[in-house]
Amino acid sequence: MEISDTENAVPGAGTVRRWLREAPEGFAFTVLAPKAIAAGGFLQKGKSTPGLMETAEVAKTLGAKALVFAAPPELLPSRIVKAQLKAFAEALPRGLPPVVFDLPAWHAEEVASAVSDSGAHAAYNPLAGAWPTKAPFLYFRLHGPAGHRSRYEEAALEGVVNAVRDSKAKLTFCVFTNVDMFANAKFILKMTT
Repeated sequence: MEISDTENAVPGAGTVRRWLREAPEGFAFTVLAPKAIAAGGFLQKGKSTPGLMETAEVAKTLGAKALVFAAPPELLPSRIVKAQLKAFAEALPRGLPPVVFDLPAWHAEEVASAVSDSGAHAAYNPLAGAWPTKAPFLYFRLHGPAGHRSRYEEAALEGVVNAVRDSKAKLTFCVFTNVDMFANAKFILKMTT
């Protein structure tokens, strides 16, 4: 479950406790970082970034398996933004769960290249290209074939199933962010378990 509440504000301690209480055994959380960070082109750095440490604390409480920075599609891969992303990733505080950057307007290889020195990861769309075959950690993030309001056909979902099955990573996440996210996730679970 990718927690999106943290994109806009830090949820209260009671809400976080309820999520933990209601989660079935073996359930895994990931947490979205404050959206202002990516929307601002990663200009802030590390611990001084507003909301980051509070979100990191929520991630720690949940035992989150990843902290995801999701950029808007308008954030293009200019030389300046690539440098800002690299500097931001390298300035992140220690002790965070695996950090993932999802920049939909970029090729995943561009993201991976910019953040690899920091130990962070790029999010991949398994239907849009290759991903590292020997990575210890993979984060597939699917926005819909034509954006958040679009739906995947069954053939595309079978392609996602094959990508999940083919993953050699110790830990592979597959997150849908489109209108049919729940149905898509149930299909993938049914086909891979």
